[in-house]
Amino acid sequence: MSGPVLVIELAEAVPRVAIQRLRGFLLGASARFEEKRVGEYDLNIHAESLGITDAGDVDGRRPVLVSLMGPGIGDEAVFEAEHADEVDQESLIGFTPTHAVDVVALVMSPVVV
Repeated sequence: MSGPVLVIELAEAVPRVAIQRLRGFLLGASARFEEKRVGEYDLNIHAESLGITDAGDVDGRRPVLVSLMGPGIGDEAVFEAEHADEVDQESLIGFTPTHAVDVVALVMSPVVV
């Protein structure tokens, strides 16, 4: 099941060198790392590598999906669909998003409401 989702809107494409640095960080901070494509990662990150000291799990790992998307990288159709019905973003955040980074924390048990 998916859990909390963080979407970081970007005003421009992410330079390849920044993607390489992100990949290097995630690779070093992860117990399991799968690169589905450039800019899309399925991993188990060590909670302590993010400064989380009370992991709550026996091994402290958290499953996470990280996905960079927009023109030229990732699923452009998903990016366009996510932004299709939005109001003018420039008046709200100061720019019109061209790309985004989605960070999805996965929940390994049902959500209790």
